[in-house]
Amino acid sequence: MSHIGLQILYHLLNSMEEVMCDRAFAPLPDMEEKLRENGFPLLSIEARIPLREFHILGFSLQYELTYTNLLNMLDLGGIPLLSSERDRDMPLVIAGGPLAMQPEPLADFVDAFVLGDGEVVLPELIRVYKLWREAKGKKEDLLEALSGIPGVYVPSFFQIRWEGHEVKEIRPLKEGYAKVERRILKDLDSFPFPSRPIVPLSKVVHERLSVEIARGCIRGCRFCQAGFIYRPFRERDPKRLLEIIDEAIRNTGYDEISLLALSVGDCSFLESFLLCLFQRYGTSKIALSLPSLRVGTISQEILKTLAQVKRTGITLAPETSSERLQKVINKVISEEEIFLTVKRAFENLWRHVKLYFMIGLPSESEEDVRGIANLAKKLSRFGGQINVSVSAFVPKAHTPFQWERMLGIKEIEERYSLLRNLLRGKGIRFKWHNPKMSFLEGVFSRGDRRLGKVLLEAFKLGCRLDGWTEHLKWEKWQEAFLKTGLDPESYLRERKEEEILPWDHLQSGVRKQYLLRERQNSHQGRLTPPCEPNCKRCGCCSEDISVKIVHSFHLTNNAPPKGFLLSQRKYSMVLRVRFYKLGIMRFLGHLEMVGVILKALRRTGLPLKFSQGLSPHPKVSFGQALPVGIESLCEYFDVELSESCLPQEFKTKINLSLPEGLKVIEVKEKAEDWRPLHQLFEEDVYLVSIPEEIAEGFNTFSVKKEGVEIRPFKKEDLPPIEEVMDHVEENFLKRGRTCLYKLKSGLKIREVLREFYADSQMPFLRILKIKSLPPF
Repeated sequence: MSHIGLQILYHLLNSMEEVMCDRAFAPLPDMEEKLRENGFPLLSIEARIPLREFHILGFSLQYELTYTNLLNMLDLGGIPLLSSERDRDMPLVIAGGPLAMQPEPLADFVDAFVLGDGEVVLPELIRVYKLWREAKGKKEDLLEALSGIPGVYVPSFFQIRWEGHEVKEIRPLKEGYAKVERRILKDLDSFPFPSRPIVPLSKVVHERLSVEIARGCIRGCRFCQAGFIYRPFRERDPKRLLEIIDEAIRNTGYDEISLLALSVGDCSFLESFLLCLFQRYGTSKIALSLPSLRVGTISQEILKTLAQVKRTGITLAPETSSERLQKVINKVISEEEIFLTVKRAFENLWRHVKLYFMIGLPSESEEDVRGIANLAKKLSRFGGQINVSVSAFVPKAHTPFQWERMLGIKEIEERYSLLRNLLRGKGIRFKWHNPKMSFLEGVFSRGDRRLGKVLLEAFKLGCRLDGWTEHLKWEKWQEAFLKTGLDPESYLRERKEEEILPWDHLQSGVRKQYLLRERQNSHQGRLTPPCEPNCKRCGCCSEDISVKIVHSFHLTNNAPPKGFLLSQRKYSMVLRVRFYKLGIMRFLGHLEMVGVILKALRRTGLPLKFSQGLSPHPKVSFGQALPVGIESLCEYFDVELSESCLPQEFKTKINLSLPEGLKVIEVKEKAEDWRPLHQLFEEDVYLVSIPEEIAEGFNTFSVKKEGVEIRPFKKEDLPPIEEVMDHVEENFLKRGRTCLYKLKSGLKIREVLREFYADSQMPFLRILKIKSLPPF
C-alpha cells in the first residue's frame, strides 16, 4: 500500500463508469496454509469477491523476486497458471509496472503486458474488453484486439528461437506487430491524482501521504533502469499539487507528506514548494520528507526546512566512492559535496545518514570496494550515525549496462566479507543485500521465456515470497534449475553487442544505438550531460512529447486552508473519551488502533496540542492495551486541545472520521481530581459467549477463584445503545451459554478462562469487555 502507482490506478479505474476496481495481496505462509486447508479461495479486500469472479486481474511488477507470488495468487484464486489453459470465462490476466518492459520469464502466464504509463493505456484496454465481452467473442479475438492498442504486449503473438544460450530469432506471428512501444503520458496533470487515497487500518511500510511531483529523470545514470524507461522528465503543476495535498491531508489524517520523484532534488520548484508546504502545515506538526535525494541537490535551506518538524534520517546514494567509477556510471559526486551534505545534516540535528552503495559495477577493483569503507569512516568523524547499505549491481534491460556481466554469488560474498572487516567502528552500521537474492534477480532481470519452466517448477516446490530473506528457499531454486536443465549462470554472462536480447522487440523509446554509445562512453570514462527540453539525444523526446519543467513557482497566499489544525496556544483543554471496539475491529492490535484514532483526530481538523522536542506528537494518551481478538465497550483515551470544544461537538466530528467498529460513546471534560488513565481501573467486567458443544456438561459457576466473580449475563448489564444490543444479540446470545466475568485489575481474562477451557477450545470463545470500574 506504500506504492503510489497502485493508488493512482485504483483511483483512475474506480472513477470510470461501469468499472469496479478492488485490491488483493499475496498472503503470508500461515494464511495460505489456512486457505488451502479449508478450501477457501483468495478474496479481494473490499468486496471480498473470489479472484476467479473478476473480469480482469492486473499485477504490478516491481521486483523480479515476486514472480512466484503472482503464480501463487492465481493458484489460490482457482485460476489456471498457464495463459494457454485459460478460456474466455476465466479472468484476463494483465501486468504492468517497470518490469513489464522485460517480462519474458512471465510470458507463459500473463495474457498481456502494459508497457509504460498505465493512465493512458488502461482506459483503452477497458473499452476494448467491454466491446469484446458484449460481442461474446473468443479469447483469441480479445488478444487480437488488445494487440492493436499501442503499448500493449501480447507475448503469445511472438515465437522465439534459441541456439545454446543465445536468442537467435524473435518472430512476430501477427503482421505489423514486430515491435511494441512504451506509451508515454505527455502531461501528468491531464489525469487526476488521488486526493482520497486508501488509508490502511494496519501499519504499512510508509505511513505517510505520498505525492508524485515529477516522473522520469534528467540524469542518465547508466545502471538505472527507471531513469531510462520513465523518460522524459515531466513535472506536475505545483499549484495543482498544493490543492491535492490540502484535500488529501484532510481526507487521510497523515502527519507526514512525502514528495516523490526519481531524483526529487532535480525538481525545478522544490525549494520554494517546500517552504510553502512548511508555512502551510508546519504549525500543524506535519512533517515533510524527500526519500530520493541526490547529493549536490540538497541546499542548506532544504535541510533547515525539513528539520523544522521532525528529524529522523537522510538517505543519500553515492553508489561508489571512486571518481573513476563515478564517470563509468555517469554519476559524479565529489567527496567534498558528500562531506558538506552530511556535515549540514548533523548540524541540523538529524539523527543518522544512510548511504547506498553498489558493488560489482563494470570495471570495479578491490581498491574501489575499499574506498566505500574509507569514505564511511571519514563521514563518521562528524559525530552522527552513518548507516552503510550495500547491494550487488544487477544489469537491467533497456540500460547502457544491459550487455554487462554480473558477479556470481561467490564474488559478491567475497566483497561483502571485505567490507564487513573494514566497516567496524563506532558510529558505523553496515547492511548488505542477500547475495542469493541478487543472483536470482540478475537471472530473471535478463532472462528469457525458458525461465517460465523454472518459475513453475520452483512454485510447485514451495517457493513463495522470495524477496523476503526469511522465506527464500535457495535449495528449492537450485532444484528447479536442475530439473529444467537450465544453467542460471549463463544469464549473468556478458552479452555481445550484436546479440539479439530477449527484450529487443519491446521499445522503451530510447534508441538502442544511444544505449550502445553510452556503453562506449562508460568504457572511456566520458560523462553525458543531463537531459534538456527538446535535446532529442536519446530518441525519447519528439515534437509531441518532451521534457516538461515548470522553472518557477510562487504562491502569494501561503496560509493554511480553513479547517486545518492551528498553531500552539497557551490555552489547554483535556477531554476524556470512551469508545467501543466491535466486530472485525477486534483483530486490530493496540498500536494499529492508536494509529487509526490519531489519523481520525487529525481528519476532524480540531486544534490538537503537541509535545515538544525533535519529534512532536499529539498529546493523546490511551488506557491499557486490549488484547487482539477481544471486543470492548469501554476503551478510553485522553486528548489535549489548544481551543475549547464542546464534548458533543467533539463526539460528532470524530465519529464521522472513524471506521465501522470503532465509535465514541461518551466524552467529558477532564476534572482536576481525575487520575491518569493507567491508574484508573480497579475492576474489569467481561461478557463471554461459550458455544453449547463446549459448555455442555460443565458448570462454570461452580468455579471459585480469588479476584474472579462469575454469574449469568443480564441484558441490563449493557449500555442502552441500539447497535450494541443488536451486536451482542447476534454474536453472543445466539451462540450458546453467556456468562459475566468480574476480574480484579491485573488479572487477564484469557489466563482466567484457560483454567476452565483447553487451549483448543479457546478460539471458539467470544469475549466482550463491557465495563472498567470506576469509569471516570
